[in-house]
Formats: sequence, structure tokens, C-alpha cells
Amino acid sequence: MPYQFDELTDIKLIILKTVQYFKTAMPENILTDTILAHNYANFFDLQQAVFELVENRLLTYYEEKGVRHMSLTSLGDTALEGFQSRIPRSVMEKLYQTVRIKIREYENGLSLVADYEKKGDMDYSVRLGLIEGGYEIFTVSLSIFDEKMARNICREFKRNPQTLYNEILAVLLNENSEG
Repeated sequence: MPYQFDELTDIKLIILKTVQYFKTAMPENILTDTILAHNYANFFDLQQAVFELVENRLLTYYEEKGVRHMSLTSLGDTALEGFQSRIPRSVMEKLYQTVRIKIREYENGLSLVADYEKKGDMDYSVRLGLIEGGYEIFTVSLSIFDEKMARNICREFKRNPQTLYNEILAVLLNENSEG
């Protein structure tokens, strides 16, 4: 069952653990995507928690080309060491897996497109894509009749784009069939 953390303290621990897993300064947008992808917190609680972590010197940041990069301070590392047992093991494992993917994407300059827009009364256009080094390597456009379904498709693609890309490619190349 997915976790939704309502206590700001738990959200702060999730943030600290995520930044720790990244190992280098983590772009804030990647931190936000990682936490929101698993619905561990809502956007406003996440922003409040980041603000308080910076204010209390558990996180520090610098800006480069308009992007904030978050780093764990020694005080943040100590706090995490003392309280990370409050984070369920399954959550820590999901965070670790997600951050590993995000590190690869970050290092390879891979960016995602996963958005939708309303086209008619009951028609939504969903666009999914992978861009690497400025080149579009994968794009799919779908017409969906339900906003909730469109939102779910985008969320699932953001969670694991490489696996979904590989699965779609395998189907298109007919690698899963027996003939």
C-alpha cells in the first residue's frame, strides 16, 4: 500500500534521505519529482518542509543557471542518522531505486515529457517522451477520454520511463511474441 506522509517531520526525513541517496548536490526539481512521483507528500507540504530544512540548516542550496541544487549538511546527516528508522523500509527502497534512475538521467542529460491537455469536452491529449542530449529519442501521443486516466498515464511514465520505453519498444519490435 502506498504511503502518504502527513506529518511534516516524516516528510522532512524523506527529503533528507532522498538528498542523501543522490550523493551530490541534487537539483530541486528532481527532488520534487521524486517525492511527488510516489505521492509521499503534496506539493505544498513538500515546499514547506524544504523551506524549514534550509532554515534549520539541515539542507543547504546553491543556484546554478536558475536551478536550485540541494545538499545535506553535516547537521542534516546527523539528524537523518538518528531518525531514519521512522521511514519504512519499503519507502527507503523505492526512494533508492528512483534516485538511481534520476542520477542516470541527470548524468546523461535525459529529460522527460509527460503532460496532457484538454482537447474537447471528454478528450485529452497525452504526450510522453524522452529527450537525450537535446534529441527526441521517443515520443508517443495518445487521445484519452478521461482526465484521471490521462493524469495516471503521465504519473506512471514519470515513475519509470526507461522500463516503459523498453517495454513499448519490445512490443513494437515483436520481441515478446512466440512467432
